[in-house]
Amino acid sequence: MANGMMNDPMATPPQGGMPQNNMAQGQAVSMDDAVLDMHLTADVKRALQSKGVDISAVQDKGPKEPVIVIPVSVISNRYPSESVEGSMKEFIQDMTQNNQPVSASAMTERPTPPEGGLGSPTMDRPPMTA
Repeated sequence: MANGMMNDPMATPPQGGMPQNNMAQGQAVSMDDAVLDMHLTADVKRALQSKGVDISAVQDKGPKEPVIVIPVSVISNRYPSESVEGSMKEFIQDMTQNNQPVSASAMTERPTPPEGGLGSPTMDRPPMTA
Protein backbone atom coordinates (compact mmCIF):
# COMPACT_ATOMS: atom_id res chain seq x y z
CA MET A 1 0.00 0.00 0.00
CA ALA A 2 2.90 2.37 0.63
CA ASN A 3 3.52 2.53 -3.12
CA GLY A 4 -0.07 3.44 -3.84
CA MET A 5 -2.74 1.23 -5.29
CA MET A 6 -0.99 0.46 -8.56
CA ASN A 7 0.62 -2.81 -7.46
CA ASP A 8 -1.89 -3.73 -4.77
CA PRO A 9 -4.22 -6.63 -5.51
CA MET A 10 -6.34 -5.44 -2.56
CA ALA A 11 -6.91 -2.06 -4.18
CA THR A 12 -10.45 -1.00 -4.92
CA PRO A 13 -10.82 -0.34 -8.63
CA PRO A 14 -11.90 3.12 -9.71
CA GLN A 15 -15.57 3.61 -10.41
CA GLY A 16 -16.41 1.78 -13.59
CA GLY A 17 -13.93 -1.07 -13.00
CA MET A 18 -10.27 -1.57 -13.65
CA PRO A 19 -8.63 0.45 -16.37
CA GLN A 20 -8.00 -1.37 -19.59
CA ASN A 21 -7.03 -0.68 -23.12
CA ASN A 22 -10.19 0.73 -24.59
CA MET A 23 -9.36 0.54 -28.25
CA ALA A 24 -13.03 0.24 -29.28
CA GLN A 25 -13.52 3.85 -28.21
CA GLY A 26 -10.27 4.90 -29.85
CA GLN A 27 -8.34 5.69 -26.67
CA ALA A 28 -6.04 3.73 -24.42
CA VAL A 29 -6.66 4.00 -20.68
CA SER A 30 -3.53 3.30 -18.65
CA MET A 31 -2.88 2.70 -14.97
CA ASP A 32 -1.37 6.20 -14.87
CA ASP A 33 -4.72 7.58 -16.03
CA ALA A 34 -6.49 5.58 -13.32
CA VAL A 35 -4.18 6.99 -10.65
CA LEU A 36 -4.79 10.53 -11.90
CA ASP A 37 -8.54 9.91 -11.94
CA MET A 38 -8.40 8.80 -8.30
CA HIS A 39 -6.08 11.43 -6.87
CA LEU A 40 -5.89 14.56 -9.01
CA THR A 41 -8.42 16.61 -7.06
CA ALA A 42 -9.33 20.24 -7.74
CA ASP A 43 -7.19 21.27 -4.73
CA VAL A 44 -4.16 19.40 -6.10
CA LYS A 45 -4.65 21.02 -9.52
CA ARG A 46 -4.79 24.48 -7.91
CA ALA A 47 -1.66 23.75 -5.88
CA LEU A 48 0.22 22.61 -8.98
CA GLN A 49 -0.89 25.70 -10.92
CA SER A 50 0.24 27.96 -8.08
CA LYS A 51 3.70 26.41 -8.45
CA GLY A 52 3.70 27.18 -12.18
CA VAL A 53 2.91 23.67 -13.39
CA ASP A 54 0.93 23.51 -16.65
CA ILE A 55 -1.93 21.09 -15.99
CA SER A 56 -3.69 21.50 -19.34
CA ALA A 57 -2.85 17.89 -20.31
CA VAL A 58 -4.61 16.54 -17.20
CA GLN A 59 -7.28 19.20 -16.67
CA ASP A 60 -10.08 16.65 -17.29
CA LYS A 61 -8.59 14.04 -14.91
CA GLY A 62 -9.51 13.58 -11.28
CA PRO A 63 -12.51 12.83 -9.12
CA LYS A 64 -15.60 14.96 -9.61
CA GLU A 65 -16.38 15.04 -5.88
CA PRO A 66 -14.40 15.68 -2.69
CA VAL A 67 -12.30 12.78 -1.46
CA ILE A 68 -10.96 11.65 1.89
CA VAL A 69 -7.36 10.45 2.22
CA ILE A 70 -6.68 8.09 5.10
CA PRO A 71 -3.07 7.14 5.91
CA VAL A 72 -2.42 3.39 5.92
CA SER A 73 -1.07 3.67 9.49
CA VAL A 74 -4.48 4.90 10.70
CA ILE A 75 -6.19 1.92 9.08
CA SER A 76 -3.57 -0.50 10.41
CA ASN A 77 -4.01 0.85 13.94
CA ARG A 78 -7.81 0.58 13.73
CA TYR A 79 -7.81 -2.83 12.01
CA PRO A 80 -4.82 -4.71 13.46
CA SER A 81 -3.68 -7.67 11.38
CA GLU A 82 -0.53 -9.61 10.63
CA SER A 83 -0.01 -7.52 7.50
CA VAL A 84 -0.99 -4.17 6.01
CA GLU A 85 -2.91 -6.06 3.33
CA GLY A 86 -4.93 -7.83 6.04
CA SER A 87 -5.72 -4.50 7.70
CA MET A 88 -6.80 -3.03 4.37
CA LYS A 89 -8.98 -6.05 3.63
CA GLU A 90 -10.74 -5.70 7.01
CA PHE A 91 -11.20 -1.96 6.43
CA ILE A 92 -12.72 -2.50 2.98
CA GLN A 93 -15.01 -5.23 4.29
CA ASP A 94 -16.13 -2.97 7.13
CA MET A 95 -16.82 -0.07 4.77
CA THR A 96 -18.70 -2.16 2.21
CA GLN A 97 -20.62 -4.72 4.29
CA ASN A 98 -23.51 -2.36 5.05
CA ASN A 99 -23.25 -0.43 1.83
CA GLN A 100 -26.95 0.32 1.52
CA PRO A 101 -28.36 3.68 0.47
CA VAL A 102 -29.76 5.84 3.25
CA SER A 103 -33.42 6.70 2.83
CA ALA A 104 -34.46 10.34 2.63
CA SER A 105 -36.55 9.97 5.80
CA ALA A 106 -33.55 8.66 7.74
CA MET A 107 -31.58 11.73 6.70
CA THR A 108 -34.21 14.12 8.13
CA GLU A 109 -35.09 12.26 11.33
CA ARG A 110 -33.59 13.64 14.51
CA PRO A 111 -31.80 11.05 16.67
CA THR A 112 -33.39 10.42 20.04
CA PRO A 113 -31.12 11.54 22.91
CA PRO A 114 -30.32 8.90 25.52
CA GLU A 115 -32.45 8.80 28.68
CA GLY A 116 -31.19 10.65 31.70
CA GLY A 117 -30.71 14.04 30.07
CA LEU A 118 -27.43 13.29 28.28
CA GLY A 119 -26.95 14.08 24.65
CA SER A 120 -27.64 17.04 22.40
CA PRO A 121 -30.45 19.37 23.42
CA THR A 122 -33.38 19.40 21.06
CA MET A 123 -34.54 22.58 19.40
CA ASP A 124 -38.24 21.94 20.22
CA ARG A 125 -38.27 24.89 22.60
CA PRO A 126 -36.74 28.34 22.43
CA PRO A 127 -33.26 28.72 23.97
CA MET A 128 -33.09 29.76 27.61
CA THR A 129 -32.03 33.34 28.25
CA ALA A 130 -30.78 35.05 31.40
